[in-house]
Amino acid sequence: MKSYWLKSLFLVFLALFVLAGCNKYNDDTTAPVENGEDTSEGTDEGTENEPAGPAETDVLNFATNQDIPHLDPHATAANTSFRVTYMLYDRLVTYDGTDTEPKPQLAEKWEVSDDGLTYTFFLRKDATFHDGTPVTAEAVEYSFIRAIDVGKSAAGIFAKVIDKDSFEIIDDHTINITLKKPFGPFVKTLGTVFGNILNPNLADHHGDDLGEGYLADKEVGSGPYVLESWDRGQKLVLKRNENYWGDTPTMETVNILIIPEPSTARLMLEKGEIDLIDETMISPDVLLEMDGKNGVEVVESPGYGIDYFPINMTKQPLDNKLVRQAIAHAINYDVIIENIFLGGGDRIGGIVPSGMFGFNEATKIYEYDLDKAKSLLKEAGQEDGFTMELAISENNEVRKNIAVMLQSDLAKIGITVEIKTYAWPTFLDLVTSGKHDIGLVSWTPDYPDPDYNLWYFVHSESKGPGFNLAFYENDRVDELLEKGRKSVDDSERDAAYKEIQDIMAEDVPYIFIAQKSIKAPMKNWVKGYEINPMNTWYVPFHKMTKQ
Repeated sequence: MKSYWLKSLFLVFLALFVLAGCNKYNDDTTAPVENGEDTSEGTDEGTENEPAGPAETDVLNFATNQDIPHLDPHATAANTSFRVTYMLYDRLVTYDGTDTEPKPQLAEKWEVSDDGLTYTFFLRKDATFHDGTPVTAEAVEYSFIRAIDVGKSAAGIFAKVIDKDSFEIIDDHTINITLKKPFGPFVKTLGTVFGNILNPNLADHHGDDLGEGYLADKEVGSGPYVLESWDRGQKLVLKRNENYWGDTPTMETVNILIIPEPSTARLMLEKGEIDLIDETMISPDVLLEMDGKNGVEVVESPGYGIDYFPINMTKQPLDNKLVRQAIAHAINYDVIIENIFLGGGDRIGGIVPSGMFGFNEATKIYEYDLDKAKSLLKEAGQEDGFTMELAISENNEVRKNIAVMLQSDLAKIGITVEIKTYAWPTFLDLVTSGKHDIGLVSWTPDYPDPDYNLWYFVHSESKGPGFNLAFYENDRVDELLEKGRKSVDDSERDAAYKEIQDIMAEDVPYIFIAQKSIKAPMKNWVKGYEINPMNTWYVPFHKMTKQ
């Protein structure tokens, strides 16, 4: 989620998320998946069934099995929405390729005052929205104030540091943004989907919801693509913005296809009917089968993505720290990494990934120890065990397999796990509204700073839609998060974030399975697909070609 979830609320969301239909599985689905087994029949490389090259070089067909909830960049935490809105809108800064440092986009350059409070952005003069109106400083001001007023995912980044009085328009293409307090990762946040700049004419459609209903299936952006059509649960079509101020997008049309069955997507890829499959869709063992056959190439990249279980701390007996610690000790992580990820992951003790500033390599990692788990349950008064529901989103082979393994592991300490599978929008609503017991999701950050991961995971104000899916609250954690946000001293911020990871390891609001490498299958005629380690949902359709 994001994400699947604000991401990905993410993300989520995730979600989000964020955090986003065809519903093949009902809520009572508990049947195990045989380790990602795929029964589709492929053909060998070079057979007569393999096309010699792409049938259409200016149309890219992308397959995912997760639907898109809606397209308001200020209101959704669903990562499946992010993938689309990143193409429909521009931001002041952006992240390019595999780089995790912000680069100019609508802002050609920027300056920061000595006290770290005032940021002056100098906008390009040739950028226009899709209706032809120029992108101006007024649009920047409007977009951030609306994000705060909507009060959903985007507000989680901005509301504490800017308000309606933070903006000073110098001229049409110059704007000062003065923060209420120093915010170390401010420029980094502007490259997220929540920093998308919207056409102020959206105000004509505000109504009582600030235009959320209008933007559910429309857009008012300036990005490299425009939204041509959307058949919910089936296909969303992006068309090249012929008047784009930047480099002309290489693909005239991008079709985002919702294909529930991974085996169907695999067969379509091998036949050349689609060009690229969502990196979350195909299990590692099937990817291994596909790589190098039928013109399919599996691209792999280091990633900041982490698979994890959010535990709803408002539910009994999960509100007991000892029970959560017992669950953490009962999971055979090494078997999951070796048998499901096929070694494509590493154990991690928290949500700040290895390789990112603020990562705490000393954070406690829970080892597989059934005796310790049983002892903790006994101490918690739960030696007879209990039953809980594990919620997962449909059509994700890896998550199905992890869920079945968790079910088996926890049965050994007397905990009965009922696996229930939901369509993505339903799943997102379930976990952000606190109706779940325990879930299974993954998270990749939108900007490379621990503030992004930790604020959404554990700040008390991020509960639910903000993507604190554990509904966790800890005064010391809130204090440290506030300290990290306002400080411009990297050493001070680093210490704060490392302490938070240690507190989380003790309280166990989440159980972290692994930090994974990223793998995605595509036809070998696709060029220019670069995976950003912090945001795998950003697919650079506008820079990709088919040769």
